[in-house]
Amino acid sequence: MSSEFEQLIANHSGRILAIAKRYADKENVEDLYQEILEQLWRSFDRFKGNAKPETWVYRVGFNTAMTRLRKVVKQREGENKIRVFKQSEQTFAERDPAEILEDFISSLNEIDTSVLMMYLDGLTGEEMAEVLGSPVNAIQVRIARLKKAFTLRYTEAT
Repeated sequence: MSSEFEQLIANHSGRILAIAKRYADKENVEDLYQEILEQLWRSFDRFKGNAKPETWVYRVGFNTAMTRLRKVVKQREGENKIRVFKQSEQTFAERDPAEILEDFISSLNEIDTSVLMMYLDGLTGEEMAEVLGSPVNAIQVRIARLKKAFTLRYTEAT
């Protein structure tokens, strides 16, 4: 394995793991992580450095996760509906912030989930646009809508 590739993985292993954790259930996180590493390795020779390394890692990780996710999306949708129903019995004030965030993320489509993950990870609109192949203004609109949706859903009216 090239030292350049090893350094890239060392620098971005947290991002790769975050992607794997988001798009795989607990039992399959390690499998997805390894699958992303494999895809990064296979495409490393084609990485020409035109994009920032973290953008490239996100793109490969995201595409790998989406390929895998499409295979299990129906099952996950059913599980999410049951979980959301059970959680709705609790008031939001009683819930852990991480639980609220997971609840919100589980209600989003694939693209919005990715935008939110990248936003929370500090990527710029331009970097997100490059990863997702969307115009920057479309990313900015999605971020604004996500913020509004979160506020409406989780802020109690006074």
